Amino acid sequence: MPTALPTSEPRLSPRETARFLWLCLRVRYLRRRMERASLRAARVGFERAGGRFVHFARLWLDCHEEAAALLRCEEPPDVAEVRKMFEGTLRKR
Repeated sequence: MPTALPTSEPRLSPRETARFLWLCLRVRYLRRRMERASLRAARVGFERAGGRFVHFARLWLDCHEEAAALLRCEEPPDVAEVRKMFEGTLRKR
């Protein structure tokens, strides 16, 4: 009797797994930073907030893009929606 189950999807290497876990932590951190930046922008105004929300959103989208590349799959629908919303605003440096 075989001990390993056959899978059709490729497995991540230990290095890729560590990178993916780091990206998951980074996405959670950036989401909290975006929430705080959004609250600050609502309080003091978007012009005075200094574009922090846009900065964190760009980093958040970059993390999702890298995670999707590691997993060889499409980005989640909510990420694609945010990407469309910020299409002209978020430019790569």
